[in-house]
Amino acid sequence: MTNKFYGIGVGVGDPEQITIKAVNTLKKLDVVIVPEAKKAEGSTAYEIAKEYLKDDIEIVFMEFPMLKNPLDRIEGRKANARVVEKLLDEGKNVGFLTIGDTMTYSTYVYLLENMEDRYKSMVETIPGISSFADMSSRFNFPIVMGDESLKIISINEDTDIEKELADSENIVFMKVMRNFNKLKEALIKTNNMNNIIMVSNSGKNTEEVFYDITYLNKEDIPYFTTMIFKKGGFEEWKKFSL
Repeated sequence: MTNKFYGIGVGVGDPEQITIKAVNTLKKLDVVIVPEAKKAEGSTAYEIAKEYLKDDIEIVFMEFPMLKNPLDRIEGRKANARVVEKLLDEGKNVGFLTIGDTMTYSTYVYLLENMEDRYKSMVETIPGISSFADMSSRFNFPIVMGDESLKIISINEDTDIEKELADSENIVFMKVMRNFNKLKEALIKTNNMNNIIMVSNSGKNTEEVFYDITYLNKEDIPYFTTMIFKKGGFEEWKKFSL
């Protein structure tokens, strides 16, 4: 059997969320790649996965810095893809760990899109539990019901949050930290402050849950923070989570 490059989702923080398939995959790796935005930052994904890894496994910490110049980011991703390809050429089983789901706002996809075509048959992706799926189950509320729709938004400077709130029944707001004040302002302006739940560090011992964000500012928001908006509100579901 040929060696492979595995993308492995390990959930959002609770070690018990890792799937059996992910565990079995971790056990056969020769090399594990741990992504980090900054050098020596540490990795929640690795802390979850480490008990299932071989004792002699090779660990590669791979940086994906958020550089201002898009061309610099692309060159960095290409260089990281070359690292993966070299390890595969050496006949090793290589795994890339990712928090949440492997195909939802994951740095894993930057490797895939920059790998040469001859490696495509060597790729296998193991899904993981996303932050919004975790939140819905952890606090016992439905993300969607009946004929409702769901929209997932990564907030940036150009996002028209007021329009999104007006046009959508349910919204998952990802990457909340970087534009939190803008999001909060839009919720206030559209009278939707009572129609949200926000969770920081879901599943970790530092987890925080907010139905009221009135007194929070951007400086209060950790990187791993997700907000869910429901046009109908959460009041009827709070009895299951309080």
